[in-house]
Amino acid sequence: MKTILSTFLSILFISISFIGNSSAGEVLDNIRKTNKIILCAGPYAWPYTSTANYPRGFDIDIISQIAAKEQLNLDIYWAEQKMRGGLGKALRHSIMKGRCDLYMGIANSDSSKEEIEEKNLVFTVAYLGVGYVPIANPEVEDFTTLEEIKGKYKPGVAMSTAIDGYLFYNGYDRDLFARKPTEIDGVAKQEISMALVMSTQLAKARLKYKDAPFRVIRSFTPPLELSWNVAGVIRGGDNELLNLLNTHLTEMMNDGTIAEMVEKYNVPYFKPFEEVGSTYTATEELEE
Repeated sequence: MKTILSTFLSILFISISFIGNSSAGEVLDNIRKTNKIILCAGPYAWPYTSTANYPRGFDIDIISQIAAKEQLNLDIYWAEQKMRGGLGKALRHSIMKGRCDLYMGIANSDSSKEEIEEKNLVFTVAYLGVGYVPIANPEVEDFTTLEEIKGKYKPGVAMSTAIDGYLFYNGYDRDLFARKPTEIDGVAKQEISMALVMSTQLAKARLKYKDAPFRVIRSFTPPLELSWNVAGVIRGGDNELLNLLNTHLTEMMNDGTIAEMVEKYNVPYFKPFEEVGSTYTATEELEE
């Protein structure tokens, strides 16, 4: 009896695996037949994607252009990312259930790679670099590295974040901000001279403070520990779709299209970095 049950389970597992791989290989054909590509997107992830803001986000702009080049329509499945379960839950309830063909805006890093591989998903080429960048009021001169401001300025940072930890462990003075007011509020209201913020936060910052005198220090490039790459993911085995997306994304990076789309949201564009930091960062409060 045990032998029969074991054999049955083995056949069932093989059958399921075969069906999964077969359907995965037909994804691009199905996209062509239905004349549409479906993007999974977070409804509150602006400037990446949004149901509430307009324009709706640079990830939607990017995939819209790819769809247009391929003479496809673009549909969006809104995959809400709750605090509980986070990205993993969003992936399980969207792309892993076949509700879309592509999920954009995911950090291509050590911790996320493990989760993506476990879920039998694969990354596209990275199309965007993100990281902590300085915003500063007029009295702050341009600089290229953090070493240049050590002991000279006390940048505002969000408490218990990667930048907070980096400055603490490297001996920098910093102004710590909790949720409200934020370090961006401090700079915009000229209560502090400068702050270090995630580059994508600049979209909402400039939307909120249209006339504030702060600027992004464009001469600055984030250090390795404070920089990450962003890519899309598709289901494993969809090699034709992966090649198509990678070709378009690479062309759009090389001709400046993606940079233009991202910068439209007041986000400084970085081409994907050759080396990036770890996303395994401490979340507890740092004690001095």
